Amino acid sequence: MNRAPLLFFLLLCFLATGQENREIISGKVLNDTIPLENVHIINKNSRKGTITNRLGGFKISAAVNDTLIISDIQFEKRIILVNQGHLLDKFIMINLLELTNELDEVIVKQYEDMSEELGLPNAGKKPLNKLERNLNHYSQKSTAVVILQALLFKPGGIDDVYNIVSGNRKRDRKLKALIEQDKEDARNLSFSKKLREQFQDDFFIKSVKIQKEHINTYINFCIPLGIINLYDKGRMIEVIDILLKNKEPYFESLNTIEEY
Repeated sequence: MNRAPLLFFLLLCFLATGQENREIISGKVLNDTIPLENVHIINKNSRKGTITNRLGGFKISAAVNDTLIISDIQFEKRIILVNQGHLLDKFIMINLLELTNELDEVIVKQYEDMSEELGLPNAGKKPLNKLERNLNHYSQKSTAVVILQALLFKPGGIDDVYNIVSGNRKRDRKLKALIEQDKEDARNLSFSKKLREQFQDDFFIKSVKIQKEHINTYINFCIPLGIINLYDKGRMIEVIDILLKNKEPYFESLNTIEEY
C-alpha cells in the first residue's frame, strides 16, 4: 500500500493546525521616535510577511516561539522571538538602529585619556567631579575620633574638625545622596515609560486590576523585586508574573502609609 498520499495529507493537517494556533498581533517599527514605513516583517515559521504603513504600524499572525525577522536596507536587521507576553499584549514595539558604514582602512586611534595609553594606575577610570573629590578628601571617621586625632596633632586633624563643624562633610554627603536619588528616579521613570509602552495601560487596568493613576507607583513598587533585570533579559513571562502577584502587597503598603 502506498502511504505517501496519507503522509502528505497528515502533513497538510499539521500545517493547517499550526496556522490556526497563531494569533494576529499588531506592532510598530521606529527609529528612536520616528515611524518607519515599508519595513519588512517576516514570520520565519509560517513563511508569511507584511510591511509597515506610513505610521510604522503592521499586523502579522504569530504563535509562541515564532521568529519574526524585521529588515530594511537602511537599518540593522532585528530578530524577535515571540513570547507569551507579546501574545497577551497583542502588540510589539520594535526599534531599529541605522546602519553605519565601516571603513576597511586602519584608523589611528586617538585616546581621550592618555593615562590608558601610558598604562598608568588610574587608566580607564572616570575622572572625579568636584563633589566626589571633596568626599574623598573628608575623613570618614566618627566625630569623636576626628577630634581626638586633632588633639594628638595627627595629620589632617584640624582640617577634618573644620569640615565637620562647618557642616561641609554633612552637606556634601546629603548632596551626593540627592544626586544618586535623582539618577535612580530618572532610571525608574524611564523604565516605567518603557514598560507601559510594552504592555499598554489596558494590561494593568484589566489584568492586574490597578487603576491608571497607580500604574507608575505600582511599577516602582515592583522594581526592587528584580523586574528591570528580567525585562532587560527578555524574560517577559517572569515580568508578567511579578506584576500579577504583587498587587495585594502594594495596596497593603499604601494602607500602612495612610495609617501613619
